[in-house]
Amino acid sequence: MFGRSTSNFDRLLEKATSQLLLEPDWASIMMICDSIRQGDTNPKYAVAAIKKKFYHTNPHVALYALQVMESCVKNCGVLVHEEISTKQFMEELRDLVKQSTDENIKTKVLELLQTWGMAFRSSPKYRIVTDTLNLMKAEGWKFPPVREAEAMFEADTAPEWSDGDVCHRCRVQFSTFTRQHHCRACGQVFCGKCSAKVCVLPKFGIEREVRVCDSCFDQHGPSESETPASPVAEKEGGVKEEASSDLPAEYLASPLSKQPQEPVKVTGGKTETELKEEEELQLVLALSKSEAEEKEKEKKKATSEMLAGYGGERKSVSK
Repeated sequence: MFGRSTSNFDRLLEKATSQLLLEPDWASIMMICDSIRQGDTNPKYAVAAIKKKFYHTNPHVALYALQVMESCVKNCGVLVHEEISTKQFMEELRDLVKQSTDENIKTKVLELLQTWGMAFRSSPKYRIVTDTLNLMKAEGWKFPPVREAEAMFEADTAPEWSDGDVCHRCRVQFSTFTRQHHCRACGQVFCGKCSAKVCVLPKFGIEREVRVCDSCFDQHGPSESETPASPVAEKEGGVKEEASSDLPAEYLASPLSKQPQEPVKVTGGKTETELKEEEELQLVLALSKSEAEEKEKEKKKATSEMLAGYGGERKSVSK
């Protein structure tokens, strides 16, 4: 009735809201968002299933369910926005705040209502959310401070996902072995190689690292100045600096100090020093061989002379 992947969705939802979790299972949460966006799971079914978890007897499960709902609103766009922007859903959230005995659940629901109300304040289509926020403020409910810049996506929603049979960048054909992936920043479809990078997308209210294509990573990813230097590079830099400080000032000012201090590599992967050592070894071996041959010649000559002398003595005796 609600699509072909409800069993897979239910399994992911159970994982994402498990009472055994110590922190949110972001992998499962993002897979839930994917299943909704790709059309594998009906948004109405998904929102209803997540909403049931709000009333679980274990408050940890309810909190994780609220986290899943928050991520779906941020990542799934109009598909989920239309499901939560109803009078029934807003009334249920109001009742949850009034009836819940867990302060963390109350705070989380109030936080979501404030975030969504501010995000949709310019959208007449979702006016019920803003009206609910204003009504609860009039009733005296204290809302937590807004944590995200301009509440989530500020009219910028993640783009709809495109369909395609080939990678948008390298044009490779998708198959059983070449899977397709969507960039969460531009919505285009890419192969794994062209969308292997991840970054946060505050513009769309996505504050966790998600898959993006190479072009979007260059646009939205951290700049080189923000990327921490590797410990190895820092260590090498420190060693070079330390070594330089021990050298005389005259040497450091000379052109010689600017030349590379490591042996230059040549073809074959051997340095000049290694080649020189190899040549010296070959020379030693050649000399040893020459000396051995010379000794062998002298030995043969001595033996020949000895045999010749012995033969002469035998002739003189016989006469």
